[in-house]
Formats: sequence, C-alpha cells, structure tokens
Amino acid sequence: VTGVASLEVGADLANLAFGVDAEAATAAEALAANSQAMEKVVVAVREAGIDESELSTAQFNISPVYERQQERAGAPVKQVLKGYRVSNMLNVNTANLDKVAGVVDSAVMAGANRVDRISFGLSPELNERSRQQLIEAAVENARHKAMLALDPLDHEIVGVKNVSIAERAGPGPRFAEGMRMDMAVSAAPPVFAGDQAVMVTVNVTFL
Repeated sequence: VTGVASLEVGADLANLAFGVDAEAATAAEALAANSQAMEKVVVAVREAGIDESELSTAQFNISPVYERQQERAGAPVKQVLKGYRVSNMLNVNTANLDKVAGVVDSAVMAGANRVDRISFGLSPELNERSRQQLIEAAVENARHKAMLALDPLDHEIVGVKNVSIAERAGPGPRFAEGMRMDMAVSAAPPVFAGDQAVMVTVNVTFL
C-alpha cells in the first residue's frame, strides 16, 4: 500500500538572476562597457544588503551580432557582422526574503537590463526537517488504506513485512510572476515568496 502525506511550508530561500547585456562594434568595447555597468550593479546589490558570499556569476558570454542585409529586391540576403554582445548574469542566493524586491530595484536602477529569474524555494535543511515530520503521517495513511481494503475481505493487519520511503528531490522553485511580497517598497517590483508543497510517499507491505 502507498501512503502519502504533504504540507505547505513557507519558503526560506530566494534565488535571483539578473545582469547586463552590452553591445559595441568590437568585442573589447562591448566587454569594457559591460564590465563598467556590471561593477555598478554589484555595488548597488551589496549596498542593498546582499553579502558577497550570496553572489556568484550565473553566466558570462561573448557572442557576435549579425544583421540581415539585402542590396535590392530579389537579391540574396546576407548576414553582416554588426558587432558583439557581452552578457554577464549575476546570481543571488539569499535567505533574506524581505530584501528581494529592494535588491531587484537597486540592480535595475544601477543599470541591470536583464532580470531573468526571481524564484523562491526551501533550503535543504528546512526541506529535510519537513520531510521527517511527514513520515509518520504517510505511514498512517498507508495503514488506513490497508484497513479499508481488508475490512470487507474479513482480514486484519497482523504485522508489517517491509517499509520503504520514496526518495525524491525537494519541491521545485516557485517563481514570482503574479505574486507580491509581504513588505512595502515604494519603487520595488511586488513579489511574494509563497509556500512550498513538501510531500512524502511510503510503500508498506502489510501481513
């Protein structure tokens, strides 16, 4: 018999990905412009209350930029090199959920022109504590199902042969679109951490 138990747990971890895209005629010029803008963004994020240990580079990329050109109607379309684009994405992983909206606002005001992700989740420690709380309830759920199935058959449970707890990853991140945070930041975008569903599944073989 499979038993299931679940509960909603308030998120305690936020993950943000934002950064700067810069274009210029040469790769060196694009890199210089991106580096200058990104330095301002990092300073603003630090001033918003994010520790250096909570920062990491999520992505760095230099790529050519082409444009389509056609000399005349009916002529072949050519891909002409226009310049280069440098993308530098910063990742923020923080437990200070009340600072998320302010961090995004500070980053954008400092020059970040990409905000790719704002998501909320559970730290490994909180996820594991929540799962441990659910094991007993999941086993009781399995026992209740077994009793319902055995009662019309005039049988009863006399023992347990085997119990296994399904190992599964923690709940997936909850993204911030359409949410708001329980805080008031006048210029910051409204975001809301929300709850995460934690579930435990057990398989019990009864005698």
